[in-house]
Parts: sequence; structure tokens; C-alpha cells
Amino acid sequence: MGAMPDRRWSSTSDVRIIERVPDIPPVDQKLLAFAVRTVWEAGEVSAARFFSGSRTVTKSDGSVVTDTDLEVEKLILGRLAERYPEDGSLGEETGEHTGRSGRRWIVDPISGTAFFVLRMPLFANLLAYEDEHGPAVGIVNLPMQRELVYAGRGLGCWRITEADGQPVACRVGDRPNAKGALTLAMNQQTWSTELVAALHGHVDLVGAINHPVVHLVTGRVDAMVMTGQGYDDRAGLPLIVEEAGGVVTDLDGAPLLSGDGSVLATNGRWHEELVDLVKGLPRLKSPR
Repeated sequence: MGAMPDRRWSSTSDVRIIERVPDIPPVDQKLLAFAVRTVWEAGEVSAARFFSGSRTVTKSDGSVVTDTDLEVEKLILGRLAERYPEDGSLGEETGEHTGRSGRRWIVDPISGTAFFVLRMPLFANLLAYEDEHGPAVGIVNLPMQRELVYAGRGLGCWRITEADGQPVACRVGDRPNAKGALTLAMNQQTWSTELVAALHGHVDLVGAINHPVVHLVTGRVDAMVMTGQGYDDRAGLPLIVEEAGGVVTDLDGAPLLSGDGSVLATNGRWHEELVDLVKGLPRLKSPR
């Protein structure tokens, strides 16, 4: 796969701005539109199955998978294979399929399967696309609240609430300092005491409403922290956050997609301050 797009930091006052390297082209708009339509369709199926029920199986790693996970992943990958048969794919449930184009789609059909099984409407459909230049498309769909956020490289970050609705531009908030910043936490039940205490003493830390990136790039919250995220969970995040004007790394400040599975995303004004706060702290609490 291609490397992460080359971006360089510049500073204006206390605001850090991402400058694009000009020889990396924007993603094809028709490809982006097709991906958005596909994920919206997948969301409609997900929502319908949420109400009708779905069979659940426990996987070898202890996590659960439902018939809906499999159905939605098959739908998304099927649509993409028909339209882009040379592309590869990485599905959370079906694994890696090597294509011939050097490009691939990354699918998490139901992010938050545990919520789905418990009949809590807090799940999402995730899709990302990587081409020879790196991340090109990122999509997060919240089907139960009919809200989809998508980003295309060089095309900005957008939100829709209907399949053919008018897109609304997304932008992170402009909070000038980290102290008291409203910060969504994901998987915090697994965090070490040190990590919880550091963040709790510096920001307003609250439990995440899946998916936290939607609330970050619409300016509803100021930051988000996640741990234990697989590649399929993270693949679309750099593009979504950066196209909305934010910054995202792992908790040590390393590039997200080559990081340790943790996620720190902010509006960029005080990102380094939070990295310095948590860098090197234990991620997980000691076993009981």
C-alpha cells in the first residue's frame, strides 16, 4: 500500500495548520460518491436488522459476531467488487483479499457489535480506501441517528443526514486551550489508573458515544481518546480528522496508522499538550 500522504506542520499563532504536498492529487469524486451511497445502503440494512434481531456467535478471541456483521460486510464488499474488481479489500470478518490494482478498501461492517447485540443504538459502519498515495476516503455512518460523515483526500469533510441530502461541511471546534476541553473516551474501562487520572485532571473526560469522531469533526466535542483499536477501526480516521481541520495521532504522538492502536484526536491547537500529558503512561490497567 501507499505511504501516508506527506503533510508538514506550520504555525500561525497557537494554531497548527496542515499543508498539503501539492503533487498528491485529490481522490476521484465519483469514487467517493459511490462509496458514500454504498455505506448509506449498508446502514439501512444495519438499522433494519437492529430491530428485527440477529443471531450471535462468539469468536475464538472472545468477541462476538452477528449475522448482520456478515451480511453488511458482504453487501459492501460485493458492491465494491462489482464497481472496482481490481481493488483489494480488508474486512473485519472476512480478512484480507489481495487485489491487482495496489489499492484496497477497509471495512468494519458493525463497529460496536457489543452495543448492537445489547440493543443499544451506538454502532457504526466504517469504510476506508487506500490508493497509491495513501488514505483517500474515510466514512463513518451512524445509521440509528441517520448521520454519515465522510472525507475525501483534498475534498474536505462532510456530513449528510439523508441518502441524497445536501452535504454540510464539517469543521472541528476552535477551543483555544485544553483545560476543561470536552473529551470523549472509548474503552476507558480498560485504561490504567495513571491514564485516567492524567486526563481526568486536565480535561472534561466523558464516556464516548460511538462513534466519537463524528462528534469531534462536527465541533460538538473538543477531543477524543480511544485505545485498543484495530487497523479497520483506524483506517479512515486520519483523513476524516485532518480534512475537518484537526490533528490525530496515537497517544505517544506517533502517526496513527503505524501506531499502537490508541487514538488521540483534537482540534490541533493544543494537541502536543495532551501528547506530553499522556506520553509513556501505561495504557491498560493491571489484571485483576
